[in-house]
Amino acid sequence: MSYVEDIPPSLGRHLSSDGVQMAMEADLTPEGSFGSRWLIAQNGSVSVYSVDGDRVFLERTIALSDVKEIIAEPLIGGGAILVRKKDGTTDELIRYSNANAKKFGQAVKGLNDLLKGEPLAPWTAEREKCARCGFPLPFGSKVCPVCTPRGKTILRLLGYLKPYWWQAVLLSLLSITATAMGLVPPTLNKPLMDIVLAPKEPLPMETRLRWLALLVIALGLSRLLISAISIFQGWLSVWVGLRISHDIRTQLFQHLHLLSFRFFDRQQMGNVISRVNQDSGQVQGFLMWGVQDLAQNLLMLFGIGILLFALNWKLALIVLVPGPLIAALSMTFWPYIRSLMRRIWHRWGLLNTILSESLSGLRVVRAFAQEPREVNRFVSQSLELTRSAVAAERTWSIFFGSVSLMTSFGVLLVWYIGGRQVLGETLSLGTLITFLSLLMMFYGPLQFISWLLNFSSRSLTAAERLFEILDTPAEVKDPDDAVLLPRMEGRVEYDEVTFGYESHRPVLKKISFCVEPGEMIGLVGHSGAGKTTTINLLCRFYDADEGEIRLDGFPIKQIRLADLRRQIGLVPQDTFLFSGTIAENIAFGKPGASPEEIIAAAKVANAHDFIVTQKPEGYDTQVGERGQALSTGERQRVAIARALLPDPRIVILDEATSQVDVETEKQIQEAIERLIKGRTTFAIAHRLATLRNADRLIVLKEGKIVEIGTHDELLEKGGEFANLVKTYQDIVRIRAVAR
Repeated sequence: MSYVEDIPPSLGRHLSSDGVQMAMEADLTPEGSFGSRWLIAQNGSVSVYSVDGDRVFLERTIALSDVKEIIAEPLIGGGAILVRKKDGTTDELIRYSNANAKKFGQAVKGLNDLLKGEPLAPWTAEREKCARCGFPLPFGSKVCPVCTPRGKTILRLLGYLKPYWWQAVLLSLLSITATAMGLVPPTLNKPLMDIVLAPKEPLPMETRLRWLALLVIALGLSRLLISAISIFQGWLSVWVGLRISHDIRTQLFQHLHLLSFRFFDRQQMGNVISRVNQDSGQVQGFLMWGVQDLAQNLLMLFGIGILLFALNWKLALIVLVPGPLIAALSMTFWPYIRSLMRRIWHRWGLLNTILSESLSGLRVVRAFAQEPREVNRFVSQSLELTRSAVAAERTWSIFFGSVSLMTSFGVLLVWYIGGRQVLGETLSLGTLITFLSLLMMFYGPLQFISWLLNFSSRSLTAAERLFEILDTPAEVKDPDDAVLLPRMEGRVEYDEVTFGYESHRPVLKKISFCVEPGEMIGLVGHSGAGKTTTINLLCRFYDADEGEIRLDGFPIKQIRLADLRRQIGLVPQDTFLFSGTIAENIAFGKPGASPEEIIAAAKVANAHDFIVTQKPEGYDTQVGERGQALSTGERQRVAIARALLPDPRIVILDEATSQVDVETEKQIQEAIERLIKGRTTFAIAHRLATLRNADRLIVLKEGKIVEIGTHDELLEKGGEFANLVKTYQDIVRIRAVAR
């Protein structure tokens, strides 16, 4: 993808040969119907052409010198590029469907570069494609889900055996021994028939009985040894498989904690949980049984094949007749089965998402009496999963039935040709019986390997899904040249910072401001103005697309993440507590904190009194899942204590007094005043009266800073902040009348 797409010859005749800087095709007309439109930037202007075969029409041309700003405006089913002119008017330039939204989002960035007289920034595709097959790669991943070589996946899985190499070697030796011992019983059939039961030459009964006893003892010992090996091999295989599965789960969970929030913005949580639980479980089964059984059956095939050729090479050639047919059938089925397996795992992820959402929001579901709707949603997705699974099982049933039919033809041919040789006295009955026993053992592993294709296909698909996450790079990570900061002072600078959760839709647009140590800043604006995003960038939950944020003069990208976040105390609006005790939650940011430190932090947060007087178990009280055993005000005071305990230099308050009664709000406000004393503070508040004590207010609108000043200064100015205050007061007045 580039700024200049392949231009139709009819359009090319209307353009200069070397002056085209951008040429992109859109798929909507100004009326919203489908049709070809071309956006052309050349010679200091931007134009729109309609193309219909050989007919080309120039619809509009705008000189960039008349333009103030170019933006992408989302519409229902698509979007439009709008041009804001210096004279205050706004024109719609071109429309496009959602399929082209990201492409034209990139085009807007390029047009604004041209508007500023700068060269076009390098094209940054939102989603890369596989160089081999062209399939779109998962976001942030370099792994193609379509054409990833299975051999590479298997080798990568086997790489997890490295810490357990001697157990793996022992398992291999046990497999070889078990395979060799498994060939003993059928080879004893020949002397049992030719010497004991149907000897060609008369033998004394005493000799035949002695041979019978020896052969039965040999059979018994071989069976006993095979059972002992099988028991030990099974135990060791389970141990190795579980350990490797543990290693993969641990590595996956650790990597998930390193990934930026941008990854989770693009993923459904149920899908991520499905990969950690179900996919790792499927891989565990493959590592415990699949690899071992595959190796053992391949050895069995090789050993039995040698014995068959040793007994009768002509009959052995007949045995191999179905082999190429089975191999060809397997190669035909493999790609189709692979796609079916990916569909099944995808359906599992969607089902887990619905399950997680519905149970987490159970109170809301019941409050609106939407239980039937949620049940229907779950049933619908479960049916989709069932249909996908049935399609896969039907395919495998056809495959296994075909393999069984092919092998049965091989057995019938051996019976017929071998029977004729026995009747013609060119082959002994014992040899034929032994050959047929070995033949059943030969086709058994062949059919079992076909079943293993099913099992391994599921497992390797699951492994690829795991590796997709493990191969996703951490966008926010520690730099190689990280600086070691002394005690932070808390001076924060935003320098021309631009950021969008999707790069073509910036949420913040070149914002700049400076906060001195110990200063309290209030962030104000309508929902979606960029207040929370501003804080997210300071915490490095995301990295800015453009510009720089500095802390005490150092770019935050050069500071170790642990050092940076250790100096930031966050009190979110939606307080999240972990299952455990109150003390454990307060000490979450400082696990080694002493009881005295925990109590001191709780006292400052006005939490100590309710903990010791209202909770029978005091600081050992269990808070329940997500802290639901505590009230909203109690959770917020515990969160303030948690933020205070590590003694951060920067405090972030996100409407920390919302959803509580007046008395609780008073206690929380007192705790906040103690918390922010001497610390740089950023406060987001929807109730604007709570920001009266801020040193300065920063007013955001549509991702830009429109006003900076004290509470009183901004009110006197009569601008955006004054309008917000008036709107808030009107809402409060309406609520008071409603009561």
